[in-house]
Amino acid sequence: ESVFSRFDAFDFEADRRFQAGLTHLKRDGGREESKVLELKLVFFNRFVEPIDGTGYKKWSCASPPPVTPADGGAEQPEQQTPSDCEISHNQTAETSAEPEVGQLSFAEVMRLVQEGKEVPGATKPDIKPTNQSPTPSHMERRLKPWEVSSALK
Repeated sequence: ESVFSRFDAFDFEADRRFQAGLTHLKRDGGREESKVLELKLVFFNRFVEPIDGTGYKKWSCASPPPVTPADGGAEQPEQQTPSDCEISHNQTAETSAEPEVGQLSFAEVMRLVQEGKEVPGATKPDIKPTNQSPTPSHMERRLKPWEVSSALK
């Protein structure tokens, strides 16, 4: 059984932690189906087992929707419409031209830094010298603990 079918079979309605997050989502901005699906994917990934969101969306578009007799053919909130599938296929086609840079290990980051190459995902701060001389301090120097006793005498 694949992780995607286990995700489809997971009972989100019975999980109290998920329901608490869902009520928080309802308060913040409605209940869009795409946001609910994203919330389910994040919850499942964090608390149940790792799952790839884009892989699940591709899998759900490619596989026929499961109809169980208990549901009576009720609409599944995590199922996508054909237009969602087309959009996700278009998005993957656009992003497939870019090389996929997963999460780098510490050793890989160190290797890139030592070679002088740019680390993907790292922001470059715009630091410019001010070319001004430092200003003198206007505060009085604090006494060290051993200086406090001699200063009181």
